[in-house]
Amino acid sequence: MKHFLLHTSSLIILSLLTACTQSTNTVTSEERPRIWVLTDMSDPNDRRAGGHPYNDPDDIVSLAALLLEANRFDIERIVYSSNQRVGLSDATTFFNEVFVAAYEHDQPYLNEAFPGYPETIPFEISSVQQNGTPIPYDPNSDYTDLSKLPTVADLVTTAEEGPLYVLIWGPATEAAMAVKHCLTTGKLDALENITMVAHWTKSLIAQGTPERPFHVANCRDDEIACHYLHEEALSNPLVKYVELGSTGQKGVVNGSDKYPNIDDFSNSRLGQIFRHAKFYHGKPDQSDGATFWLLVDEFGPTIDEVANDGTMDQATEEKMRDQFLADSPALMDDLLTRSNAAAKAGSPFSPAFIANEFTYVYQFLNGKFYIYAPLPAEYTIKNASGETVLSGTADGNKELDFSNLPNGTYPVTVTLGGITRDFELVK
Repeated sequence: MKHFLLHTSSLIILSLLTACTQSTNTVTSEERPRIWVLTDMSDPNDRRAGGHPYNDPDDIVSLAALLLEANRFDIERIVYSSNQRVGLSDATTFFNEVFVAAYEHDQPYLNEAFPGYPETIPFEISSVQQNGTPIPYDPNSDYTDLSKLPTVADLVTTAEEGPLYVLIWGPATEAAMAVKHCLTTGKLDALENITMVAHWTKSLIAQGTPERPFHVANCRDDEIACHYLHEEALSNPLVKYVELGSTGQKGVVNGSDKYPNIDDFSNSRLGQIFRHAKFYHGKPDQSDGATFWLLVDEFGPTIDEVANDGTMDQATEEKMRDQFLADSPALMDDLLTRSNAAAKAGSPFSPAFIANEFTYVYQFLNGKFYIYAPLPAEYTIKNASGETVLSGTADGNKELDFSNLPNGTYPVTVTLGGITRDFELVK
């Protein structure tokens, strides 16, 4: 059964976009790429052992950027929690309270400045997540019957209506199911309309290597689906798969380092999410955003410059990285122009709201301990006896020095945005 997010008792559906040529930043409806987003995003307050969000918050930043640029696209669906994490809670409340509230608040002012923004955006929880139990791609299934996978079925139906870009921000599970269904059932027109654009399911320069290009997180999360799509794209011209590798992280994100007007994003709700949800090492992590920036002719490489058979050699990955790196400041300027337009709505999220949604203290996979403070913060870390063993300030991602502390449980208090958050770290 399809579950669209509810807001003020109305189903969120995609409004008809009006064509307008009055603004240089407006794209007519005939020119807008139709996109279907598969994001592994979950509620960042749903956390794995160690305290880090189950799924990387870069998808949250990337979605905020996409919504700031929403008049450039026909957004058919944003499918969230499309991942293989076990035990996830339903992130619908998070989406309503953060993204729906932000977009509906900012949209009238965005649309006034740059016409063509839909009134609402269609979000839906992925059907590969079944009450915290994920469904991986099964190579032995022909996926003729998609009745238990409505988001996959809807993807195919939407592709039957015309060209569709499927943006893969996490595992390739749903895209693989859709492709297999089309091949099995002979829906070749739908298949021919689909172009998949993948973030980091392969890389020769980051995480992956020339010897092990698929040794990257988004491929490892559903390796069978990842390899199936790459193999099909290489052998079947109907299967179009554009691989961007690490170019979003190494190009778009790294190119925004020390962006001079970064704090101005805090004046609009969507800008706040973009600025604060994952601001590691002085950069907003919109790495997944490379998939939609590729469809915008003004910044970085264009879709026509990239192979659609899943191949990508090291020289190509480096070239795309460098193109995004060079254009990232202009890309950030464009986002800020839109955020400034949205800021005319007034009433941004409160500091307490941002602190509640996006603060966490964690032990990362590398064994090191960190605080992520979306706003300037003071922290205190105590031992089991209640004695302060570490204290200081944080703003963004900060590593904590636990090297001289014995094993044990350490209560952590973080004060920011006018509130206090309590956490625990275990060494």
